[in-house]
Amino acid sequence: MISIVGVSAWGNIPLGQRTQASYDQMVENLRERIETSAEMSILLGAEKLPRYRKDRFTHYLLAPDSDEAVLAAKAIQQVSREMGKECYFKEDCDRIRGLDPKDSVSFIRSGLPSLLERIRRIVEEEFPTDPRDATVLLNVTSGFKAITPYTSAMAFLYHLPLVYKYEQSSSILVMHPLPVALDTSLVESHYETFVQLHRAAPLAEWEGREEYQTLRELGYVEEVDDLCALNGTGNLLLFAFERDAAVLDVTKQVLNEIQADARLRACVFKFARSAQLRDNKTENKNGHVVFDDGNNPYRIFYEEGVVPRVYAAHADHALAYARQLQRSKNSSHVYTRVRLVKTRDDIRVEAFSSEVHQMN
Repeated sequence: MISIVGVSAWGNIPLGQRTQASYDQMVENLRERIETSAEMSILLGAEKLPRYRKDRFTHYLLAPDSDEAVLAAKAIQQVSREMGKECYFKEDCDRIRGLDPKDSVSFIRSGLPSLLERIRRIVEEEFPTDPRDATVLLNVTSGFKAITPYTSAMAFLYHLPLVYKYEQSSSILVMHPLPVALDTSLVESHYETFVQLHRAAPLAEWEGREEYQTLRELGYVEEVDDLCALNGTGNLLLFAFERDAAVLDVTKQVLNEIQADARLRACVFKFARSAQLRDNKTENKNGHVVFDDGNNPYRIFYEEGVVPRVYAAHADHALAYARQLQRSKNSSHVYTRVRLVKTRDDIRVEAFSSEVHQMN
């Protein structure tokens, strides 16, 4: 379960008095009246829903960017664990920086995109869920009302049950997933624009571009002061297109290599999905930028960009890899854009578009 923790848990305690003593008092209040916490009520109520009974329930807390919300999350985590419940809250990644609707610039620049990205990573990587047997429930009871439409939309996008507790009611309302999908053809047509506007960019650099005006007229971008970025709807479309998928540019040789080798295909998919992983596992060797994922024979030669450009991918670093290192990186490469889609049993290679890219 993912729960958004709001600042309201602190009640009327003045900011200057939010000391260890006030924190301890909040923990004690939770112990005595557990129903005062919407998060705790949802956790205990969801465990009793027959359709979602599991061997164990994990309560996952996300917090807006305030000290009050973080302390509230920690208090809920402490009391949950005292009750023998699993409760996760890791401040370094679960405190959503910039998530404050009162600060519109921070909200559009980092807050909302970071919230949606964190939910995405939890659902896709930390607690993978099967739409036919949901293991993640999305709680939209707590937190700012301004983010509720977007957390609800993430439940829709990932086909997750949505749970809600109305004020002091003891009932847990559940909205089950709808069997529908979003049309993401617009993202494919303007993919690089969507990716570059995922985070805020200077408006002056974009307002004269035709592709930007297209997204603006459709209502998928937001302009605040001198910045522009995808709004929540635009981000959701991008997430829908990238769900279980990765986009990259490959040469004809690389395309043949990954189509013929399932393990190499999986390595390239993993490489393409995470910019952070690429940064952590990349080395500069003899003028080539090379992705080395550790204790395996796979090596990926690439150029970084909005979309990674892979000009060599080898499943044998002892032979082909060594020869590749001796070749000049500056030779011209022709790329075609592909989309790798992870299925239950394999990774499917799809033609992305007719775009061809040249590197000099």
